[in-house]
Amino acid sequence: MPRLNAALTFALTLAAFGAPGARAGALQPDSTAAPVPVRRAAEWETLATGLPEEARFHRIVRLRYNRVDGPAVTLGAAFQTGRTPAPALFAEGTYAYSRKRGLYEAGFATPLGDRPFLTFGGSAYRRTATEDDWIASEGENTLFALTARTDYRDYYESEGGQGYVAWSPGSDFELRGGARVERERSLATRTRVSLTGRHPVFRPNPAVEEGDDQSFTVHVRVGPEEFPSKGGTRGEALYERSGEPLAGDFEYGRLSAAVRHQIRLSPARDFRARLRAGSTLTGTLPLQKLWYVGGIGTLRGHDFKSFGGDQFFLFNAELYQRARKNIYAFTFLDSGAAWFGTGNLDRQHPALDAGLGVRLGEGPAAITVGKNLRDGGSKPLVGVRLGGSF
Repeated sequence: MPRLNAALTFALTLAAFGAPGARAGALQPDSTAAPVPVRRAAEWETLATGLPEEARFHRIVRLRYNRVDGPAVTLGAAFQTGRTPAPALFAEGTYAYSRKRGLYEAGFATPLGDRPFLTFGGSAYRRTATEDDWIASEGENTLFALTARTDYRDYYESEGGQGYVAWSPGSDFELRGGARVERERSLATRTRVSLTGRHPVFRPNPAVEEGDDQSFTVHVRVGPEEFPSKGGTRGEALYERSGEPLAGDFEYGRLSAAVRHQIRLSPARDFRARLRAGSTLTGTLPLQKLWYVGGIGTLRGHDFKSFGGDQFFLFNAELYQRARKNIYAFTFLDSGAAWFGTGNLDRQHPALDAGLGVRLGEGPAAITVGKNLRDGGSKPLVGVRLGGSF
């Protein structure tokens, strides 16, 4: 209960100030997204160095906390234009206090055409990477780590570079092809500090298969990048190929996809649904690339990461009803599974969970109670979200 009370306190605070992150569940063609476009424009508008006239200077300032880095402060700068959401030019540095390690990333994005029709970009980096950004956003995870000694992400260090070219003939379509070459290393849990928590220490961070990952990626999006207030539908797919003709240490080809639908049924009622799936088509996934479902952001009637494998699917649906001005009641249904082997789908018995929840306003703070419907003797699980469900 101390963990729940502390998390609820922060949930009420977040409801007043808004969500800590955006689009945490989006498929990313790389291990982590580019730096969040920063907020404040300088008072001058042009540069003698010849950058586009509409370029603005922004400061990059971020703070995160997790069990491998401890407190980590990021400082940097970027030049942002109105033609692309990616910074035209950026550089940032991070100091991970608990492991006494300096991290960095610097890169660019060059748009062609007024839409822009094509965008070329790339970056060089050493960073703390995760495959779990679709489960919990960095801001939400930081709050749980600080208040409840709970970290919902697993990590590894990646060092290398990446490049891409994106074709976007309209706002509802983007095709992006890229490549990355990086060295991946294991990280260990380095901190135990938190305001409260059920356990005296953080759970261990699992080791990864260390080596060079040299990969090609193809990412496609159909539908709006951000939903309008009335809702919409968006589909995304990402294919990653590591190994020949590149000369890395891993050999695999995997495909993941997600479809999201959101609709406003009435001024007081909303419906949201998501289908997400992944399959390893060739080769063997390294441990850090496996998929997991269970617990927060996935199957809310199961324990965290109950199922894992090189194949998975997950379906979530939520129906919201406004109960009072700033309070929404909702019901949800979750189903999914994760397993090994492309030919084993017919052997699976997908989990089926249902439950109720209360969300404060249209922001990120929510409380859920989920039940495993396939196990009559299971206990309902109480969950707290400090970020959007999906």
